[in-house]
Amino acid sequence: MMMIDTLLRLKNAVMFKRLLFIVSVFLFCLFPFHSQAQENDHGTWLSVDISKEITKKLDLEFEEEVRIFKDFSEINRFGTSLGGSYSVNKQLKGGVGYTWLYRHDINDNFWENRHRYYAYATGKAELGRFTFALREKFQSTYYDTSLKGNDYSPVNYLRSRLEVDWDVRGFKPEPYASAEMHYQLNNPDGNEIDDWRYTLGINFPLSKKMDLDAYLRLDQEVNVKKPVNLYLIGINLKFNL
Repeated sequence: MMMIDTLLRLKNAVMFKRLLFIVSVFLFCLFPFHSQAQENDHGTWLSVDISKEITKKLDLEFEEEVRIFKDFSEINRFGTSLGGSYSVNKQLKGGVGYTWLYRHDINDNFWENRHRYYAYATGKAELGRFTFALREKFQSTYYDTSLKGNDYSPVNYLRSRLEVDWDVRGFKPEPYASAEMHYQLNNPDGNEIDDWRYTLGINFPLSKKMDLDAYLRLDQEVNVKKPVNLYLIGINLKFNL
């Protein structure tokens, strides 16, 4: 039995090394290189998600989030989201929701309310033990245009995200990697991509109704004045009631 346990541990170690190699290649291939000088910052995103199954296809979702930046020294924003999702089948899912944002403008030292509405659709396909998911999300955020820096309202985006999950045999935690693009839809000066997000994470099942999602993320601004590379450590605690 000890020999079998040792072989299983070695097998899991080899598979984990393969995972690191695969996601490294995945992120390298998708990473856009820019000649524009960028500042670097570090922070953390912490959130709690609660979902409740209403029917086999309909779920209600609630989220509380806090984001910290400026090398873990300042709160960037608080967020509260309420939404619902509907599963058409195992491959297709859609949802709508509302988010209240309380954002901290650190440069001018004030807080502001923002209101966001969103709708999304997610399609999945399985290939062996890998699951590929493409999510297309429309969001519309309303700003107080009397405040400094808010030129127009609402600000609309299309957010496209490709995610790959790996169901590792004999390994309960599920590793994943993703890349996300933010494309402006109604910028008066012209629409373009202004943000990329690259994520490498792992989802730990803690119980039948609770998961812990831990991840590393690069949030990279592009095509904006004074772009910032934000290196993040994220923790998302998920409850399924």
